[in-house]
Amino acid sequence: MRPLNILIVCEHASNVFGGEAMLPLNYFRLLSKTQHQAYLITHERVKASIEQISDVPQDHVFYIPDTWMHRFLHRSFGFLPERVRVVMIGFLMHLITQYYQWKIARRVIREKHIDVIHEPAPVSATQPSAMFGLGVPVIIGPMNGGMTFPDAFDYMSGKFEKVVYCLMRMVATFYNVLIPGKLFADMLLVANQRTSNSLPRFKLGKVVELVENGVFSIRDVPIETHKTSNINVLFVGRLVDWKTVDIVMDAVAITQQQVNLIIVGDGDQRAFLEQYAKEKGYANISFVGLVPHSAVNQYYDDADIFVLPSVRECGGAVVLEAMARGLPVIATNWGGPADYITEGNGYLVSPTSRDAMVKAFAQHIDTLAVNPKLRYQVGAAAIARVKQHFMWDKKIETMIHHYQDVSHKPRAS
Repeated sequence: MRPLNILIVCEHASNVFGGEAMLPLNYFRLLSKTQHQAYLITHERVKASIEQISDVPQDHVFYIPDTWMHRFLHRSFGFLPERVRVVMIGFLMHLITQYYQWKIARRVIREKHIDVIHEPAPVSATQPSAMFGLGVPVIIGPMNGGMTFPDAFDYMSGKFEKVVYCLMRMVATFYNVLIPGKLFADMLLVANQRTSNSLPRFKLGKVVELVENGVFSIRDVPIETHKTSNINVLFVGRLVDWKTVDIVMDAVAITQQQVNLIIVGDGDQRAFLEQYAKEKGYANISFVGLVPHSAVNQYYDDADIFVLPSVRECGGAVVLEAMARGLPVIATNWGGPADYITEGNGYLVSPTSRDAMVKAFAQHIDTLAVNPKLRYQVGAAAIARVKQHFMWDKKIETMIHHYQDVSHKPRAS
């Protein structure tokens, strides 16, 4: 296996932003520890955070300028609902960023003798890519998308949002022909069949399934306790409407066992949720706020049960993190969590209605609360599943195989 020069291209690579911004940073950091040479193109707004990471080869990072257009779009359209803002303004900012990515990539390819380009973010299946016409093989993904709200929660998507999403779906194929990175990419990685079905209509490269998220560290066995009271139920994530944190707040209010709900995270719904807890008299709920990613494991280890009631979750990396710490997970049977949890290593709740979900979460919490042996068994099964399928070191091995595969592929003359 010959050493490769690999260029990771993305808009944001950050251990502060979280979410999909972690993905390109993880690839870059882990590849930099192999025999291969990794280089990174990302936006300069994350420069300060990247410079704080000790194991990042700083001279291998190239920054996209923060232009007046980026700043204008960011300042001027903050009033839009978040999902609409992400689709409309995020899309425009992405196009601007892609122009600069292409220019920088062309220079880096020449100077560093790049063998393959990997664009792991954005994870959207429909966002166009400008990584074409650069003379080297391109891999895009793993992508994860094609999400909608369950029928029972369709009301959460407002009329304006539905119109915007409909229009974007209609023009997605056009944009991906106009900016044909995904048309000409040598390989398109998708997290699941749902995402594969959402890809642009026209594509020439090979489509391969590879899970989007992963974990770095894992416990050998769950933390064993014999508690049947004062059970700690944990939620970790952004406090936004589609996470439907109020569902699990109502669930812990009707459990037969005394449990505590710890909510780690922040977001524009935090004030609403804190007021909701106050009005309902939920004294067993605590809001921790935003916690550095490096400190989250302590909250997992102090918990007995993990919950994710989200009704529009493409990925759900926190589910894998909780499973890796040996926690039994209760999550919505919709989107990413359904890709991770199987029978015996967690519980999936069907999103048939809000009331049904409240009752189902409460029932599963009660079942686990009174049975420490069951919690241990489910947690152990969760660890085994993560070890087999979702470790970052194995993902990197798989990606290197894909890099080698496309770099040996004959190029069209």
